[in-house]
Amino acid sequence: MVLIKEISPSYGFIVGNVLGRPYAAPIFMFCMGVGIVYSRRSQWDIMVKRGITLFILGILVNVFEFFLPYYVCGTLLGSWDIFPIAGGLLLFCVDILAFAGLSFILMGILKKFELSNKKLIVIALLMSIIGSLLRGIDLGIPVLNLIFGNFIGTAGGFTAFPLFNWFIFPIAGYIWGQYFIRAKGKGEFFEFWYILLILSILYFIISTNHGAVSYQMTFICIIS
Repeated sequence: MVLIKEISPSYGFIVGNVLGRPYAAPIFMFCMGVGIVYSRRSQWDIMVKRGITLFILGILVNVFEFFLPYYVCGTLLGSWDIFPIAGGLLLFCVDILAFAGLSFILMGILKKFELSNKKLIVIALLMSIIGSLLRGIDLGIPVLNLIFGNFIGTAGGFTAFPLFNWFIFPIAGYIWGQYFIRAKGKGEFFEFWYILLILSILYFIISTNHGAVSYQMTFICIIS
């Protein structure tokens, strides 16, 4: 006889609602930016090609996760939607893989122009603000909502990771990685963590007050 013990509510909350929700995606994005610094194949054209591949893979994931199941159900039940309306086809749902592809493409383009870290930060901040202000906008046409949902998160809730809202995380990881890889004393690198904490909290408060979804702008996770 096998005894199954239930996990404590606090442990379940930490794993499911902290590590598994607001922190998981931003940490992945941050590490993606750090990985670019350590990669030997980080030339701008390779990054763009890699981004295109990842984006296509993201679409293929949606095909097998949404398209085929809904198509089969539609064939059997005689009802299915061609666009993601009322629980229909979610072929162009923007998940983490599609976001990673778009991020690689954009970072490759920015790297081609050899922009300074200050300019990268400004671009990421502007994108974050624009994405927060336009979050949930309805363009009135399903096709346009699907296309622009990749960038600003349009109406319908089918864009989990719009590029503008989340691009600040891989950029933060990319800049952080540049300093970390050159640091002689890795322990000393974290001496000023409290400054990053204060800046993160301030940015989180400002972003939330401008209509951003709370966990989407959890910039504090970068230094956790």
